[in-house]
Amino acid sequence: MKKILPICLLAFFLVNCKDSGKLQNGISPLEQKTREQIHQIDSLIQQLVLDKHTAGVSFGIQVNDAEPFVASYGIADIESQTKVNNNTIFSLASITKPITALGIGILAQEHKLSFGDTIGKYFPDFPNGNKITVYQLLSHTSGIPETWIGGLPENISSDWTIEPGPHLVLQKMNNLSIFEPGTKYAYSNSGYLLLGEIIEQVSGQSYQDFIKENLLKKYGADQSFIDEKERIKTNLWSKGYGIKITDSIKNEKSFFKHNFEAYILKSFGGLKSNPTDLLRITNELFNAKILNDSILKQMTACAKTTNGNYVYNELYVPTGSEQPKLPDYIEKNGYGLGFSLMKMYGVPVIWHSGGMPGYNAVLAHFPNSNTTLVMCSNTDNGLIPAYENIMKICSEIGQK
Repeated sequence: MKKILPICLLAFFLVNCKDSGKLQNGISPLEQKTREQIHQIDSLIQQLVLDKHTAGVSFGIQVNDAEPFVASYGIADIESQTKVNNNTIFSLASITKPITALGIGILAQEHKLSFGDTIGKYFPDFPNGNKITVYQLLSHTSGIPETWIGGLPENISSDWTIEPGPHLVLQKMNNLSIFEPGTKYAYSNSGYLLLGEIIEQVSGQSYQDFIKENLLKKYGADQSFIDEKERIKTNLWSKGYGIKITDSIKNEKSFFKHNFEAYILKSFGGLKSNPTDLLRITNELFNAKILNDSILKQMTACAKTTNGNYVYNELYVPTGSEQPKLPDYIEKNGYGLGFSLMKMYGVPVIWHSGGMPGYNAVLAHFPNSNTTLVMCSNTDNGLIPAYENIMKICSEIGQK
């Protein structure tokens, strides 16, 4: 497997990693430690391909404003034997949610909407529309359930999510509220579909065009886009795979291709991108170039329910279910406005994961060290075997 960015360029990558320690050969002890940590992550990423956890993978990491380190391994398309490279496009599933949230944040910054707006302003006939706010859609506290929980009406189009007025379908669900708006936290793709429609109403543009013009293209993510049904696929698109165990005794595996289309996920999962582009967007975001400091802080702070509790203390647990138990190394596993939030190994992380048939992705920002990590795999759960170890290494970057 060929490295797209040679390891020797790590020295250039680390130029802006700040440390006042004594220099040896022009490299401070902290810089040397960071270099070794990047090597460790790179090795773990490569091992995912060697062990056939994923057909292909691309990752990038950036510390402070240094040049990012980006590398890619494995196969993007098994049939044609096309290799993954740094321009390969992956489906990122729910990493679309921070992008949608940023779109709402941009409109709020322009005073075209408010986080406190009720959705009845945009969907006058939506049940509970006078109680549910944009803030609650962003923070998964609206009470609007996933469609498989709410129960969609019969005989709807398979493309209903991308057709005009998807709220008209959602508001006909059998169960449109699993708790009083604002009182609990329950992850909801339905809420983010509504946010995409709100962006369209307020901006007068399609969701895809608004995100492209006001976020992706404007801030250097030139290869990224929200998938559309009519978009022509190119040879940069990876294909998504699942894994089949062919011999459980010998642990032999083979890949099979998924045919799931991301365009139907639109504003809750339709983003296609790569680590290079996501690092650019994240760097611009945390340098306050996309949103002003006030809105950025609000969006990356843990959301609260109407009683003032943080959402991680108000998880909705269905009757007959038990509250999920967190691993010992994770604390305060909550959500902001479009961003997952947690403390991992004692270090705060602003992040989001994405998963859909054939793809697995992680975007994580570690504010203490100003480190951003992006990982993209074109296989079901392809990053999971290395996730914990990689995140632990990232949490230690910048520590002497």
